This record gives sequence, structure tokens and C-alpha cells, in this order.
Amino acid sequence: MLRDLCRLMGFNPIEPGRRKQDVISHLPNCKIFHFAGHGHTDTTDPSQSRLLLDDWRSDPLTVATLLETNLREGSPFLAYLSACGTGQIKDNKSVDESIHLISACQLAGFRHVIGTLWDVNDESCVDVSRITYKEIRNEGMADESVCRGLHKAIRELRQRWLDESLMASRENRSVRKVDIRLAENGTWPRITSDGDQRDGRSPRDAVLWGDDEETQPFPWVPYVHFGV
Repeated sequence: MLRDLCRLMGFNPIEPGRRKQDVISHLPNCKIFHFAGHGHTDTTDPSQSRLLLDDWRSDPLTVATLLETNLREGSPFLAYLSACGTGQIKDNKSVDESIHLISACQLAGFRHVIGTLWDVNDESCVDVSRITYKEIRNEGMADESVCRGLHKAIRELRQRWLDESLMASRENRSVRKVDIRLAENGTWPRITSDGDQRDGRSPRDAVLWGDDEETQPFPWVPYVHFGV
């Protein structure tokens, strides 16, 4: 998908080796750096947060690596970090210092950077990148196209979530009507006015938000844009 979009934008997409030096060697001449993979947020030293390439244990591509890299001469346009937590800080002592992979790419010289504030799922990553790049393709390599593209992607994911939630809510109401009818027939534990069932069980179980895989935070929220 991305290769086709890049070609339509007039670029020749290159997929380097999955090692630090392979990636670093291409950065000075690239206009768009798209990373799709895994990210790691260091809990004690944010400068050691990294993109998980094949050699991430022996020679990691870290925040510190990017801060030592000067790409300003090449004026790279966009770094798109499609990985978990590329804008996340877990060290409480550094939480207000903005030391993460997104800011490191920006300081290295990228005019725009798109990343994430916490974990994201693969489906959302693909959808957000597809919509964002289509906007850049349609509007050209302009500052407005990046922020507008991400805005459109987030709105589409949000609307999809709302539609799915509305459908689920309607289905739950239908099930509730069936439960009440069965209770009136005496074939289901009757629910009293204070919300407890006659057999003493609570009709609902409280689940902390995000503790269950099916109750993760809103899928469109983590994506952020740093830039002009």
C-alpha cells in the first residue's frame, strides 16, 4: 500500500536492511522516513528509548542516536513512526522534558513527525497511515497536507468507533429487552429496584478501563503530529 502511494507521489521507495546502520545511512537523502514496527520506551532513561530493528540489543537506534544525527542540510520532510509509544515517556523524572523518538526526529531535522503516545494496534496504524499519505498525495508535499491528513485519519477512526459503539449499544438494548421478558416469565433471575439480582449476584462486573483487551483506550487518540 505505501509503496504504491509513494510512487504516485513521485518517490522511489527504498526498503533498507533492518539494522541501525542500514537505516541511518539512508536518512540524509530521504524526504520521508516511514518506520512500521515496534518501539520501546525506556523506563529509566528516555534517551535510550528505541526503534526495535534486528540489532536493537547490540546496536540500538535510540533517541540519543537521532540527537547525534544532523539531517538539516537535506531538509527531510516527514518522519512517520508507526510504532507503539514513540512519543511516550515512562521516567517520572523526565516526564516534562519531551525526550522521546518524535522530538529526536524533529531535532535531527525532520520538518514534520507523526508518532504515538502509547500502544497502538496494527489495524489502526495501517488505516491512519493510508489516509494520511493519501491526503499528502492529493494536496502535495505541503505543511498543511500533513496535519490535515492526520486530522482526517483521526476523524475517520473516531467516526468508525462511534458507529460500532452505536451498533453494539442497540444490540445490548435488544438483549436487555429479552432478559426482562424472561424475568417476567419467571425463567430468569429477577432484577430488583436497587440493581441486585434475587440470587444475590451483581448484574454487572466493574472492569478498569484498559485492563481488558477488549476495553482499550479510544484507537484514534494516541496519534500526534509534531511540526510546522
